[in-house]
Amino acid sequence: MAFERLCHRLGSGRPLVLDADSGACMRARGLSLDLPGALGLLLRQRAHEVLAHHQAEVKSRVDVLTALTADTTPRALAEVGMQHRAAALTGLAVELAMDATLGFEKPIAVAGVLGSDMVGPIAAGRLDEEFAEHADHLRAAGAELIVARGQGSRSGLIAAVAAAGRTELPTWAVIECTDDDPETVATDSIQALANAGASAVLFEVASVDRGLVELERAREALHGAGLVPGVLLAAGPSAVRGFEHPDSDPERWVQRALELTEAGARIIGGGAGTTEAHTRALSLALGVLHPSAPPARSDAPLDRETSGC
Repeated sequence: MAFERLCHRLGSGRPLVLDADSGACMRARGLSLDLPGALGLLLRQRAHEVLAHHQAEVKSRVDVLTALTADTTPRALAEVGMQHRAAALTGLAVELAMDATLGFEKPIAVAGVLGSDMVGPIAAGRLDEEFAEHADHLRAAGAELIVARGQGSRSGLIAAVAAAGRTELPTWAVIECTDDDPETVATDSIQALANAGASAVLFEVASVDRGLVELERAREALHGAGLVPGVLLAAGPSAVRGFEHPDSDPERWVQRALELTEAGARIIGGGAGTTEAHTRALSLALGVLHPSAPPARSDAPLDRETSGC
């Protein structure tokens, strides 16, 4: 499995690069995602466009691809009358991401996304069932890890992490840090994410300065909980997830993004408004700072200890 070959880098060496904002990438190619259920229709009717997106990220030398599974739940697909195709479209989304990695010389892990803020709230019990069902679909489809989102709430995030954790797949929890919520996540919330099964926390931020603040404030809590820190950095302070940010310069963006790795982030990804140009610039810059080194032998103690991270 590709992720097992990448695990050692969560502790040292070159940080892992997660792909960019898929919605922004799609819109930059002229694809419309404005109608309800657009992602399901895209997977079913224009799978080649999804594959092209993942192939562009592979060429950018990312380490982790996120399959377009955020809205392949029955509730999201009901918008276009395809709720009965949830398992099949989830499987297709993961398969397309995996196909994009074929023949590439470096390991690239494929993650499934669990949780979306594009659907309305529902009762907690039903939400738990939805998360559990979707997490099982992701595992069955062959996802190597799960990126969990909370559908706009921290209780929802913990529920998503718990559902993902029950699959025994490595789980990365995304904490959205917005200007409307200037306070950092509470220490007990970080421990709750760890207890639910998270192995990493990704702070989704609009600026490097906010990312640096979150990494510093959460440092002790993350260390105490045994969680790997990461950041999803937006293309700019005014960027909106799902839409390309026209004023963003990837070369300038990456100059400051590197400060996050110096502050301890072991996973860096493209947040709101970023495209493959941002991840390409990031991968190149990290490659210069951290020249390739042979991974630990598969039978080494460190490799065995981190194989499930």
